[in-house]
Amino acid sequence: MSEQWPSWIARNPVVRRTTIKLWRMLLRVQRSCLANAVLVVRSGEGRVLLVPSSSGGLQLPTREMNGWIAIGTQVSQWLAQLSPFATHATLVAVDGTPRSGVTFLYEAVLESESADADKVWVEPDSAVSILDCKNRRLLCHCTSRTL
Repeated sequence: MSEQWPSWIARNPVVRRTTIKLWRMLLRVQRSCLANAVLVVRSGEGRVLLVPSSSGGLQLPTREMNGWIAIGTQVSQWLAQLSPFATHATLVAVDGTPRSGVTFLYEAVLESESADADKVWVEPDSAVSILDCKNRRLLCHCTSRTL
């Protein structure tokens, strides 16, 4: 990478250090715009939480991540918003590429189901038939892991 830079950048350590910091900041901003987290929430009875999607169907809870805050911290805060009775979330998989977008797949268990109007609890077998292809694949990945 440094072979492609103009020679005056490579010669001056202060300019080189500043350029590298700016480049890393640019990459961090690029990653922050492309990272999502999907949370597979199960109740104590084994049901899966689904939320309404913008297209009118149902989907797994999804949130765009902020690149400046640790992903685990954001997911813990998000889980606390969903239910104060939630146990910790566990990272199951990282899906995608930095260019196409990265999805962090987390799994959590709630002791009791909340009765909010925007939350739907369904059996995992029924959820597979309701969800779109991407959400179905993520749910099946969590289901196969627990078997």
